[in-house]
Amino acid sequence: MNAPPTPPTAAAADLDHRRTGFGWLAGLAAPYAGRLAIAFLSMLLTGAAGLLVPRFAGQAVDAVLVERSVAGLRGWIVTLVGLYVAVAILDYLEAYLLRSTAARVLRDLRARLHGHLLTLSPAFYERERVGELVSRLSADIGTIGEVLTGSIVGAAQQGFVLAGALVLMIWIHPWLTGVMLLAIPPIAVAAVLFGTRFARLSKERQDLVARSTVAAEESLAGIRTVQAFGREGMERERYGRAIDAVLSLSLRLAHLWGAYQALVSMLAFTAGTLVIWYGASLLLADELTPGELTSFMLYTGSAGAAIASLTHVWGSLEGVAGSTRRVRDLLATAPLVADPPAPRALVAPRSFAFEEVTFAYASNPTVPALDHVTLAARPGDVIALVGPSGGGKTTLASLLVRFYDPQRGTVCVDGIDVRTLRLADLRGAIGTVTQDLFLFGGTVAENLRYGKPAATPDELRAAAAAAHALDFIEALPERFETILGERGVRLSTGQRQRLAIARVLLADPSIVVLDEATSALDAESEHAVNSAFERLLEGRTTLVIAHRLATVRRATTVVVLDAGRIVEQGTHDELLAANGTYRRLCSLQMLV
Repeated sequence: MNAPPTPPTAAAADLDHRRTGFGWLAGLAAPYAGRLAIAFLSMLLTGAAGLLVPRFAGQAVDAVLVERSVAGLRGWIVTLVGLYVAVAILDYLEAYLLRSTAARVLRDLRARLHGHLLTLSPAFYERERVGELVSRLSADIGTIGEVLTGSIVGAAQQGFVLAGALVLMIWIHPWLTGVMLLAIPPIAVAAVLFGTRFARLSKERQDLVARSTVAAEESLAGIRTVQAFGREGMERERYGRAIDAVLSLSLRLAHLWGAYQALVSMLAFTAGTLVIWYGASLLLADELTPGELTSFMLYTGSAGAAIASLTHVWGSLEGVAGSTRRVRDLLATAPLVADPPAPRALVAPRSFAFEEVTFAYASNPTVPALDHVTLAARPGDVIALVGPSGGGKTTLASLLVRFYDPQRGTVCVDGIDVRTLRLADLRGAIGTVTQDLFLFGGTVAENLRYGKPAATPDELRAAAAAAHALDFIEALPERFETILGERGVRLSTGQRQRLAIARVLLADPSIVVLDEATSALDAESEHAVNSAFERLLEGRTTLVIAHRLATVRRATTVVVLDAGRIVEQGTHDELLAANGTYRRLCSLQMLV
């Protein structure tokens, strides 16, 4: 019998994550391989030209000190200037191609991550905070961008320069090169030890940045609540604590970087001093010319700069590992509700049904929000859901538009299981107006066109008129081009509801899900909204969460939900005559 596999150690797991992350980064850049190949070639040519500079500089020194030739010196100076011009051109080409490619890669990655987040079902957002997700889109991908723009290709360039400098130094004098190389092993050890620490602290800092983004986003999104309760000071302190934590960790990273760079500099300068001592001895023994020693010292500087750059890149790559892991984890998150492999066709459904539906939220899986619910609506029916808070009304509506899938039972439209349909087809056929409606911060027209992107100005006016919204829109400063502000803050509650109804009218769905929340409106606004509701319901099959008696009386079927079960079902008059839960709800004025 085979023994179970040994689980990987934490260090091995981290190494595997880093390898996977770097492979993932390479995959992001793959569509731009041609541009990167040209940039890489420019990098090699720049490195090769840079390696010629110390050699030519040494020749210029020998032309003066050994050959005593002014013409020779002039020739080498002209050669060096030409080399500098070539390096400048190549540097420009390399920098432009790398940064422009990185910008394209980041754009692709942000679009991919944002698009993926849009596919994730509401259950995902019930456990995640939007501020942290925004931080992933900005801070984490920004960190990845910094690596893409310089670190990875820069490491390749510096590795090439280091290798070339070592070859030329060995060619000049092997033993002198050995003296210089004494500093490399301790620098490499320092890079590994410090790099691990950099990775952990960088990950912690990114997490703290995400938390500070959450604090800022929540305080600004809820500015009315903050100011209404006079809690500006409290929110200021909350955000201050969050950014102070980021600062504290940033200072620790700064101390660590300082110690690391100081150690590397000390080792490099020590090696340089030994090279000067031994090189001077060789010069006095006539084993080196002044020009060769000059070239060697310049190559030593190039090698030292390359080593310092590589160790810095190592720290950067360690730091970006956490960012790549978080972004990859988000991209790997599968939506709980998704399109089927072979979706069925759907054309203007007119009926819906719930068959023995049982559903529990992931946050409370042992308590069903719906328990063996069976309900059917024929074309043109108005099904009114009533009952106490927490009874399952909103959950039932959410299952119809497939924000969730039931654990047991089936939800159907026109006899077709909604799980066999494309989400876009299903939701395109169902118009939704919720109590917690959302308007975007753009113009009135942009919000209306969310129902029909290609709507003409005449169609916008017709939908607004049908929703009893045209009068107040025409009174706005820029009419349909008026900016509404965050969540439509410039409009009243009744105006926002009518605008939401106009948006659904433009979409022209065959089924409507309606959370009829008018209790917070004044009499005039309530009358206008109810008139808009009547126009919306004409000729459509409707599932409405009823808050007012007028809607219940208009319903073809009233369904009383309590604790996830249907306890009563019938018309308004039938349920009143039954003298049960419905009559009790009416007597408690929950529907008046």
